[in-house]
Amino acid sequence: MDLNIRVLGSTSSGNCTVIWDSSSAIMIDCGFSPRYTSQNLEALDLDISSLSGVLITHTHSDHVKRSMLKKLVKEQVPVFCHDGIREGLVNQYRSMRKARDLGLLRTFGKEEFLSGPFRVRGFEVPHDSTGGCFGFNIFKEVRSGIKKITIATDLGYPRDGLIERFVDSDVIIIESNHDTELLENSGRPFWLKQRIRDIGHLSNDQCAGFLDEIVSRSKKLPEVVVLAHISQECNTNDLAGECTARTLNRNGREEIKVFLTHRRKANEIVSLE
Repeated sequence: MDLNIRVLGSTSSGNCTVIWDSSSAIMIDCGFSPRYTSQNLEALDLDISSLSGVLITHTHSDHVKRSMLKKLVKEQVPVFCHDGIREGLVNQYRSMRKARDLGLLRTFGKEEFLSGPFRVRGFEVPHDSTGGCFGFNIFKEVRSGIKKITIATDLGYPRDGLIERFVDSDVIIIESNHDTELLENSGRPFWLKQRIRDIGHLSNDQCAGFLDEIVSRSKKLPEVVVLAHISQECNTNDLAGECTARTLNRNGREEIKVFLTHRRKANEIVSLE
């Protein structure tokens, strides 16, 4: 009955997270090749064909890989996306047209939906992607009660109304994309720096501040915070982890574990009982 979470990788080169229990599994995004994804699932005694669904956050290529979408259709795995994303996926990927025709491409709106035994609710986050970008609340019952996992790997800024989506989560997966000084001193063009700052991704300081607000308004603290989408050029895992840990510890929340993600390496397994 344990509920497990593992990020298989999270940077601008690819994103994928798997959540599973003894009976079923879902993935959030499919930004890696079938080979890499299969190898990581096999290490967990899972396989692609056993997935009850794949949730798509948005259409950027680090979150949806063409070959992986084709594999999902071949294995008859349902793909869930928001109404606004559906047209973009169908227009861009032949496999998604096939998925639509087979009834495997399924859309969601504001209401909760089921993927196997998992209850899922999508919510929009600010990001510069066509059709919108979405985070997810995922609910699953275990021995101790119903657990809530919240994931938002691309989040341009913490706009009003988003905190309620994150409060009282048992696990939070959220991006801590860049260090502001490293971004400013990078060789990236001005327009790209501006895009990242304004609508693209959260900085370490923004992430830490947002998490501080979330836990301040929560009735229970998250067991684990997982920092995702850490830039390989404008950040380091040490800087991201230290910034969040420092903010949480300063406010007496040392018991919250902070996990880090990697470019092409799965992170620690988070288990909820």
